[in-house]
Amino acid sequence: MAVVFVCYGAYQGTFRAAGKALASSLVPRELRAGGIGWYNSLVGLTQLIASVIAGLLWDHLGHQAVFVYGAVFAVVGIVALLILVPADSSISERFE
Repeated sequence: MAVVFVCYGAYQGTFRAAGKALASSLVPRELRAGGIGWYNSLVGLTQLIASVIAGLLWDHLGHQAVFVYGAVFAVVGIVALLILVPADSSISERFE
């Protein structure tokens, strides 16, 4: 169980920080704190909704449905990231 907690902590430390860094780089400098706040609020709200849906799927359709649900929305997230986040180099220039 300790290994699971260490892996979860490493995951949170890596991907939460990367998401916040991306969110802060996509807003103007003077709105950065608000952008990170909105990012955290939306992440929390979507996690709550996803957890409720996953629980309902588990109860009504079984554990396989939850894994399919997660896989489908992972692909949707990847596609949305590729479409919605600008691919130019201006993001790296905002840190200067």
